[in-house]
Amino acid sequence: MDIKYIINKDQLHQARNSALYSHEKYFQEFSQLLKTHINNRPVVDMVSDEHKAKTHRDALEVCKMGILDVRVIQKDPKIFLSYLSSLSSCDMSLMAKLVIHFQLFGGTILELGTEEHHNKYFPDIKTMKIVGGFGMTEMGHGSNVRQIETIAEYDHSTKEFIINSPTRSSTKFWIGNMAKYGTHIVLFCRLIYKGEDKGVHGIITQVRDLESRKVLPGIEIGDCGPKIGWNGIDNAWIRFTNYRVPKENLLNRFANISESGEYTCKLSTPGKLFQVTISQLVFGRLLYICGPIKALAITLRTGLTYAFNRRQFGEKGKKEELIINYPSHYQVLLPMLSHLVAFEFARDSIIERLLEPKTTDERLDETNSTISGVKALVNEYTMIYLNKLRTFCGGNGVSSFNLFGYYRNEMDIFQTAEGDGAVLYQQLSKFLLSEYKKWYKKEGVTGYIIKEVQTFLATSNPMYTHTRSIPYILSNEFHHHAFLYRFERIRSTVIEKLSHSKSKKMTFLQSWNDSLLYVMDMAKAYSHLYILEQSHLAIRRCQDPSTRHLLNDLVKLYALSNIEHDFAFFRNCNFLSSGKALAISDAIKELCVGIKPYALQIINSDYNVLIDPLLNIPLAKLDGDYINHMADCVGVPKSNL
Repeated sequence: MDIKYIINKDQLHQARNSALYSHEKYFQEFSQLLKTHINNRPVVDMVSDEHKAKTHRDALEVCKMGILDVRVIQKDPKIFLSYLSSLSSCDMSLMAKLVIHFQLFGGTILELGTEEHHNKYFPDIKTMKIVGGFGMTEMGHGSNVRQIETIAEYDHSTKEFIINSPTRSSTKFWIGNMAKYGTHIVLFCRLIYKGEDKGVHGIITQVRDLESRKVLPGIEIGDCGPKIGWNGIDNAWIRFTNYRVPKENLLNRFANISESGEYTCKLSTPGKLFQVTISQLVFGRLLYICGPIKALAITLRTGLTYAFNRRQFGEKGKKEELIINYPSHYQVLLPMLSHLVAFEFARDSIIERLLEPKTTDERLDETNSTISGVKALVNEYTMIYLNKLRTFCGGNGVSSFNLFGYYRNEMDIFQTAEGDGAVLYQQLSKFLLSEYKKWYKKEGVTGYIIKEVQTFLATSNPMYTHTRSIPYILSNEFHHHAFLYRFERIRSTVIEKLSHSKSKKMTFLQSWNDSLLYVMDMAKAYSHLYILEQSHLAIRRCQDPSTRHLLNDLVKLYALSNIEHDFAFFRNCNFLSSGKALAISDAIKELCVGIKPYALQIINSDYNVLIDPLLNIPLAKLDGDYINHMADCVGVPKSNL
């Protein structure tokens, strides 16, 4: 397969950043300000307290620029996302601190509060006169927010909430920005009204005096201690004892206590109120898709640049071979590159869907559930790839200067922050099963039989199972059919297992847990299907034929390498013959060989990821002279011989 591409970096850059491409001026302007005013590169060797102090100082300097503002999220979320993307070259703790302050704290006030709250708090949030946090997680409950134990009982006589941490497990835990510098949190707690538990509500709660910065009476705060990453963030544990907060601090856009003391809720069910109350987690999960993709782009660029310049072994009397030319390298690195591009397409589609101005509840449920699955999947793959990239750079990958360990530690937190992957996969699966239930109710047994017969005829067709035709194996039709078949087959297995458990008189929870591994596999299969479908749509939107051809081959590599990784499933289900499986592996190698000469041009086509002075990664320098750059970093003297 002789593959030649014409590389148009501008077109590639636009295709890989379609959602925010029209807002790049904000990225560029803010990036320039950061380079001019903030010397904040990734921190790899600093005492924790010093790191936290530096992060806080730098955050204050960023706020002095007057760029970040909660109202920007309301006005145009893409501007806010562009600003956050600019911070990706800085230390992750700085970006995390600002996200907690502006998006989680400020964004929750924006969504759940009223104009009165906005006018009172937004000016001080913008300048960081107050430092905000997001008080949801407790020692006893993280993912299961409905069961948090902190209570806020309404006192009718004083029109105040009395907040208490009734158990040790109710201690607020991992609350970012709060151990040393925080002044306010949005506290998530159970609202007790006339002895009745009204469920989880958000209350703005001041924890420190603004002048002295001392913790207020009735509150205890401590530091959560050393962490794997984000050591510039002062994560806190917080406890409350009969701490009083005025009624006005309740974020009451949807649920309110009137001046006469009457509790009312505008939403029809407690479930809907709960979903609205934790709504900022959805936008946060989007950020937790964007962050790992950017980290993967940076580290993959380092790995590829090194592979195209590092030489090891070779034939006697000849120059040593570039390590990129070994199949053990290029057949791992290039599928990584294809996954990165596919993830970028999925990210951009999610940004567009999440920010749709008018949407139905059903569409919003679908978007939120899809975000959960993609967030879990992207983080899972990123961690696998970061480890592999480190080893592919050998001893140089161990060096902190090259940031593999840094990003591995910083990204590790993303796997559980704002939703553990296992829980998020279950959330997506529950949505998918509810959608299937709606379809079955509409189509009935007849529709089910027709669909099953169609699937059987298609998958038993020798054209699908045996053909080794390279054009067919490379076709988008085959890839989509394989991904769709995998999802629908696993979904059928889940439904069958749940039905069987029900016949054994198991409760729903027992049935669900008994099928849990299949439930998670179903969500993963759907997430891959979503990524593939969005990649195909993105390719169709690309106007430049040569760029469209290159992107199409990258997505083919993503699809085929994913099928190869799951050969056990496809072979066990008789979807592929052994001969066709071998042909798929051959096609993957041919695609890798064809794409390999263009890999550096592809990874460098995203101008926003080109290594800037703040990152300063020796192995990723454009000139490829990694030996001298590493030598300069560690003080190796130049040879005089």
